[in-house]
Amino acid sequence: MTAIDGIERLETTGLWRPEAGAQRQEVYVSIGEAELVVQDRSGSALSHWSLPALIRLNPGRDPARYAPARRADEELEITEPEMVAALDRVVDAVARGRQRPGRLRRILTGLTVGGGLGLLLMWLPDALRDQAAGILPQSQQQDIGNRMLSELTLLTGPPCRTVTGDEALETLRSRVLPTTPARLAVLRDLPQPALALPGGVLVLSDTPLVTQDDPDVVAGHLLAAAVTAADAPPLVSFLRSLTTVDLIRLMVAGDVTDEEITSYVEGILLDAPALLPAENLRTAFAASGIAWTPYAEATGQPVGTVTPSDMVPALNDTLWLTLREICNG
Repeated sequence: MTAIDGIERLETTGLWRPEAGAQRQEVYVSIGEAELVVQDRSGSALSHWSLPALIRLNPGRDPARYAPARRADEELEITEPEMVAALDRVVDAVARGRQRPGRLRRILTGLTVGGGLGLLLMWLPDALRDQAAGILPQSQQQDIGNRMLSELTLLTGPPCRTVTGDEALETLRSRVLPTTPARLAVLRDLPQPALALPGGVLVLSDTPLVTQDDPDVVAGHLLAAAVTAADAPPLVSFLRSLTTVDLIRLMVAGDVTDEEITSYVEGILLDAPALLPAENLRTAFAASGIAWTPYAEATGQPVGTVTPSDMVPALNDTLWLTLREICNG
């Protein structure tokens, strides 16, 4: 991207806020080939922002404030004039690119050099999806997942919440996914027992909570969705639903339309992504210490040889009863 040529060695300090309401902290900011990196005092990376998706929140005002994408909760405040000027160059260049659609046509035409047009048209969409999946910042993935969750709530109502129910849900998450960052939400009457969305969002239906007597069944639905998402990421599935032009717009401007979000959510509600085969799931259950038999019997999976189990239930009776009441608050 020529808009950032010559500024890749800039470094400065700034004030960074990881999410809405969080306290700002002083950080080091540097520009890489196509990304902005936020680091703490020890040099550990706190966040990676895609430069083409960068948004200036307060044009023409000081101190300059930036976000990694539209609707993102992260925010960065910079006062160093040279860095502000460089980042504004990137923002302006992307804006000009949106205003000149003919430039995109010239770029695509240039890609045909060295290969046949037919071969390019077969290769380009998959290559763009692979590249988009690899460079999309985690904050933007979370934004996409949160927007999909909001779309689901238009059909189901707001996520179920009570103080004690939230505590039980967090205990379940820690028990089933102790090393996997995930945001859990319970929705009423979701057609699928559990759905994985981009950005680590996992959605549980209240149906298995009220129809099953064993917390291991609900834990199984959560684990099955999570391990399937690790093997076939929801972000990749979403990118496959986009056209080539949509992908280019996402990579250049960091823009995902409401229509694209709605279309994908409607698709997974009607036809949820297939789970991993039973043998793969059973291996994951054993590794996580979750009993396989209750989930297998509830879902019609092969139970296999049943042996006495010394696995600890996913939740104790008190927490299980509390979680079952989360939608009655």
